[in-house]
Amino acid sequence: MNEMQESVKSGYLLEKFRLFYLKDISSREYVYHYHDFHKLIWFISGNVEYHIEGRAYRLEPHDILLVNKGEIHKPFIDYDSPYERYVFYISSEYLEEHSEGKDRLDLCFQMASKEQGHVIHLSPAISGNLFEAVKQIEKLNYDNAYAKDMYSRVSFLKFLIELNRSCISSPEIFHKMARYDKKIVEMIHYINENLSKDLTIETLSAKFYLSKYHMMRKFKEETGYSMHQYILEKRILAAKGMILTGMPATLASMECGFKDYSTFSRAYKKLLGQLPSDKYGK
Repeated sequence: MNEMQESVKSGYLLEKFRLFYLKDISSREYVYHYHDFHKLIWFISGNVEYHIEGRAYRLEPHDILLVNKGEIHKPFIDYDSPYERYVFYISSEYLEEHSEGKDRLDLCFQMASKEQGHVIHLSPAISGNLFEAVKQIEKLNYDNAYAKDMYSRVSFLKFLIELNRSCISSPEIFHKMARYDKKIVEMIHYINENLSKDLTIETLSAKFYLSKYHMMRKFKEETGYSMHQYILEKRILAAKGMILTGMPATLASMECGFKDYSTFSRAYKKLLGQLPSDKYGK
C-alpha cells in the first residue's frame, strides 16, 4: 500500500474476486482512498454517508454501493450504531474475461458512472433473492466441500448477471439523491474526460468562473484532495490502464497530459511503486 501526500491507495486483490463480511462496532478512522479494482458494498446497517468523487450518499439498509476502479471515496460513519456490510473486491480483468460481446459484466459499474448515481435501490423481492446469493457466496468462504471454488465463481457470476439484468430493465434503481456541489462535480467530470488537455489551476478557474483560491478550497473540501494531486493521480492511473493494454509508456504519458517522460516516470514510481517501463518498454 502506497501512502501519498493527499491520498491512499487501499486494499489488495490476489484472487479474481473476494468477499468480506465486516461489522465495525468501534470507532475507526477512514481516509479518502481508491482501489485498482472495482468494489461493491451491500450495506446492512449503520449510520453512514458515503462520499464518492464529490458526491455524498446517505445509505439505507440493503442499498448496493458501486465504486469503480480508481474512484476516490470515503465513508463518514456515526458509530452510535454498528456499520455492517458485505464487500466484494472485483478485478476488472475478471469482469472482462467473463463478458461476451455486448453482454458485459461490468455494465452495472458503467451505468453507475453514466447515471451519476453510485447507489442502487432494488425492490424487496429482487433484493431478497440477490442477498441470499451473497450469503451463499460468503458461506462458501468457510466451506471445504467438493469444487467449492468453482461453485463460488458460478454463484458470483449468477449474482452479477442478475444484478446487471435489474440495471438494464430498471435504470431508475440508480439512486440520484446525492448531496454535492454542482460546480465541483462538473469540474471532476471535465477533468476525467480531458486528462490530455491543459488542466492548470488558472485554466480551470477561468473555465468554471471561480476564483482560484475558492475553487481550490472547495475542491479539497468535497474530495479530500488538492486539485494538483487529484489531476496527477488520475493521469497516472489512466496511463497505467493504457500501458496494460500494450501502449508504449512514452505514448501513454503524452496521451494523459504529461509534457515530458521523466516527470511522468518519477510520479508513476512514487504513486505505484514501480516504473512504467518495468513491464512494458518505453
